[in-house]
Amino acid sequence: MDTNKASITRVHDALLGGKDHYAADKAVRDRLCAIDPDFPVAAQDTRAFLSRAVRYLVGEAGLTQLLDCGLGLPIVDDTHRVAHQINPECMVVYVSLDQFALSHARRLLASNDRAHVTEVNLSHADRVLADPVVSKYLDFSQPIGLLQILTLHHVPDHDDPWLTMQQYVDALAPGSYVVLIHFLDPGPGYELADTIARVGEVYRAGVGTGWPRRAERIMDLLPGLELVEPGLVPVGDWRPDSPRTGPLGAMQRLVMGAVARKPFS
Repeated sequence: MDTNKASITRVHDALLGGKDHYAADKAVRDRLCAIDPDFPVAAQDTRAFLSRAVRYLVGEAGLTQLLDCGLGLPIVDDTHRVAHQINPECMVVYVSLDQFALSHARRLLASNDRAHVTEVNLSHADRVLADPVVSKYLDFSQPIGLLQILTLHHVPDHDDPWLTMQQYVDALAPGSYVVLIHFLDPGPGYELADTIARVGEVYRAGVGTGWPRRAERIMDLLPGLELVEPGLVPVGDWRPDSPRTGPLGAMQRLVMGAVARKPFS
């Protein structure tokens, strides 16, 4: 672990006001907040969306197993904690390559037999699906919730995240769900196009990755799936717990979320 270099998970922790980050992560956070002072509000929206989506999967959809490819640093509303509030028997497996996040998760989950973590690259679906921890604890003959939270816009085009997601979806049983958060590029000439371009530049300079995409390319990451209403929307607008009290900030409009279901036919 090189704490002199920013990481995706620690920058997100800094945006959320956490304590598990270093000077390099704060520097990236500060550059992001210089672009949009309300960037931390957008980060909070992503956590709230994750909680609502997990509650939907485990509660309304009745799923009993989740594969989370976006392991973050300890936050109150982690995926397994939200899931276990509804169904303590729900099995959750986290995937990551971030050594800092892995270290925290292994320590915190050491005595939890319904939540596990494994070190594997989410952008290689075949490796994830064949991983011994994943295959031990998850039954792919039964519906699974696959979570890609703020992950795929860090996978470059040349690594073909669309093929990766097709491989994941092919492996999922009918009745499974995919939860996705991805940064939106509204396209040249559109309002906020310069904002998201600058955000991408800060991420690529700070952590080495970050490629916002057009809405149609984000939709292509959900091949053959049926969107759950209200579809692909700013994360704060996906089934909010309460009405908004003010206008959306710039990044709040550019962080898109969706939940989609694999049909039975």
